[in-house]
Amino acid sequence: MNKLMQGIERFWKEEEGTEVVEWALVAGLIVAVGAAVFTGIGTQVQTHLNSLLTALGGTP
Repeated sequence: MNKLMQGIERFWKEEEGTEVVEWALVAGLIVAVGAAVFTGIGTQVQTHLNSLLTALGGTP
């Protein structure tokens, strides 16, 4: 258990390790926001494309 705690302390003190974790969190947040935006506008885009297809004489 002592070696585990030493490893955790060493990881916590290293700048590079925490920087990698921070960038991973930022990337995850960007992906989550992008997914939410695309999900939110997806139905609206589908509705507009179907109305355009109908106007051009196709069937949705």
